[in-house]
Amino acid sequence: LLCSFSHQPKETPCSFDGDTKMQADTNRSAPNEPNLELWDIHTLTHLEANIDDATPELLAHAIDLLLKNGAIDAWVYPIVMKKGRPAHSLNCICRADASMDRGCSPATSDREQSAEISAESKLLGVLFRHTTTLGMRIHRNILRAALKRRFMEVQLPFRDDIREGKVDVKISSFKNGEVVSVKAEFDQCKIISEECGIPLKKVSSLAERLAWDEIDYMY
Repeated sequence: LLCSFSHQPKETPCSFDGDTKMQADTNRSAPNEPNLELWDIHTLTHLEANIDDATPELLAHAIDLLLKNGAIDAWVYPIVMKKGRPAHSLNCICRADASMDRGCSPATSDREQSAEISAESKLLGVLFRHTTTLGMRIHRNILRAALKRRFMEVQLPFRDDIREGKVDVKISSFKNGEVVSVKAEFDQCKIISEECGIPLKKVSSLAERLAWDEIDYMY
């Protein structure tokens, strides 16, 4: 079966000025061009190491240290290395332009300036000191699309001695204000759940529902 197709090129919307000069409509984006106006683009650095001689407790401790020393996120997953050895891949990411202070005030002299180190260098120091790795892979200029984030405090009808029923809810939204998701802070919900004897899922669900109600009222 032979078929033939005729394709007519689409006309580009144009406008004409007083000199009858044709100008292409620049307000339209290319079909595969992402809409960068709805979210932020961050440049990150990704650190990665394969470790085959560390205990799970050591890896968990390393993740805690990475998060406390400037990592945006840290994670580990199982892998299989050469000769069938079971191992783990330890990873973390940080902002490419971030700097960490060793304890000094903002730099006003050469000595104080030397007290500031990059987040990458600080995290590398943590990994070499607190894990058994002998080398790290460094992936720079990793792009991440990120939503706007803010916190909203909601009041639950439960009364505990620590939180007094108050929970922070993370609100994620586009830059135009459209809310995409809400997430109650787990640790705070856990405290209320344990003190009041209420299931954790009920506490977090109610906190998120109250946040949605507040958002719908505002918009």
